Amino acid sequence: MSTIYITTQGATLQKRSGQFVVQKNGEILQNIPETHVKQLVLCGNINVTTPVMSYCLEKQVDVVFLSHGGRFRGRLNGDAGRSAELRRKQYELALDPTFCLAQARAVIGGKIQNQIAIARRQSGTAEATPEMATLKKALAQAQKAPSTESLLGVEGSASAAYFRLFAGWVPSPWTFAGRTAHPPRDGVNALLSLSYTLIYNRMASHLNLIGLDPYLGFFHAPRQGHAALASDLMEEFRPLIADALVLKLLRRKQIAPEGIPSVKGEYRLTKEASKVFFQEFEEKLTSQRKVLARDDWQLSYASIIKRQAHHLARVISGEEQIYQPFTLK
Repeated sequence: MSTIYITTQGATLQKRSGQFVVQKNGEILQNIPETHVKQLVLCGNINVTTPVMSYCLEKQVDVVFLSHGGRFRGRLNGDAGRSAELRRKQYELALDPTFCLAQARAVIGGKIQNQIAIARRQSGTAEATPEMATLKKALAQAQKAPSTESLLGVEGSASAAYFRLFAGWVPSPWTFAGRTAHPPRDGVNALLSLSYTLIYNRMASHLNLIGLDPYLGFFHAPRQGHAALASDLMEEFRPLIADALVLKLLRRKQIAPEGIPSVKGEYRLTKEASKVFFQEFEEKLTSQRKVLARDDWQLSYASIIKRQAHHLARVISGEEQIYQPFTLK
């Protein structure tokens, strides 16, 4: 998927002669051939013309609207992927507690397993820590949890232990006292939240195009405006993509604390920091590497995300028995 990020405040996105054109004050900032674009991510005050919206609806180009600080506002997409039969099965299975528990165990188990994998890669002494012991215990509990409600407690315990470890990986002069999301209370949390939001929207877009309802999940409870199924499937990718990316940006000093100042209580990337962040995020998704997928293929994370969405669709349709999360060893 070719994703274009537009972050220049006050810019207008237009369509001319087979191209998307980003313009501000009469100056053309970007020309992008329309055939190269599968998703548009608009951050903050970006104007969009009617011809752009019409084209995106017709061609199934996903348009995501974020606040200047990276908070999800909404999306524009068409309905070419709607499948009544697939959604009927999804709705039926969402009422089956046995099915929901099996999927929830897989989702949370995959997330914890990947948290453990990241911890091992970040610190040679991680195995001997109380936090690693908590993560291993939580993994065993997640695989045998008697209910989705109990899984919430297991996930919470695992995440608390994981982010205690994470705090030790964050380099000076950055500060990170723990995970806070609504709102993020520091620059590191803001970068994590933005990364999670981008993965969430990527997954929601794939689910919509496949024909599933992104708003009805099997673990996360439905609530207004929240794509619960996308939240289910993004869990396994949080440590592998978002957490690893943020640590890389901080350690290599690609973004400094002043690159994400607090403006009216909201952390916002500067123009220079935005360019670095979104470029690095796309490179993280699209770079080819040897990954321990089920078939041991050479895959990118972007391909794996799409593959996992289709895998879930096959589980729902009955072609496969249970969802298997993508995990690193």
